[in-house]
Amino acid sequence: EYGMFFEADLAHAELAGARLFNANLRDCNLTGANLAGAQMEGASMVNVILTEADLTEAVFDKAVLPGAHFECARLARASLRYTNLLSADFSGAELLDADLSDANLAGGMAVGADLTGANLFQAKLMMVDLSGARLSRVSFEAAVVFGTVLEGTDLSDADLRSANGLTQDQLDMAYGNDGTQLPEAFAGHVMNTPPAR
Repeated sequence: EYGMFFEADLAHAELAGARLFNANLRDCNLTGANLAGAQMEGASMVNVILTEADLTEAVFDKAVLPGAHFECARLARASLRYTNLLSADFSGAELLDADLSDANLAGGMAVGADLTGANLFQAKLMMVDLSGARLSRVSFEAAVVFGTVLEGTDLSDADLRSANGLTQDQLDMAYGNDGTQLPEAFAGHVMNTPPAR
């Protein structure tokens, strides 16, 4: 197990499967690092740089990650439950089937990210920019979407029935299909279909 990495430069480090429970990784540079399957529950990772890192199946439950950089990172099947991700940047990241339940992503960015199949149960998405992101098959159960930017966002087959704060303007900017499930207040609303990829 590892403890203090405060401000360390660990770019491209091989840390697959590392046990980093409650580790101090504040301001660390982990650009392009291999952290596939790493256990980072409860870690302090303020402003950590994980750009282009391999975080496949990594576990970040209850970690503290405000201001973290996840641009173009691979987070398929990663667990980010109960994490503090205030103002984190996931632009271009791959989050297929990731678990973000109860995560706080307020004020962050995920422009062009792929969250296909992700779990956003009770996630706080206030003011998050999801422009151009792919959120097909995503569950927004009890998620908070006040001010969330959904311009060009693909919500095909997504479940938004119990999303809190959803507005007509948000839906008008987004894409969806017959499988997109909306709150009762939007019964009869027809989503714009996504452009051919």
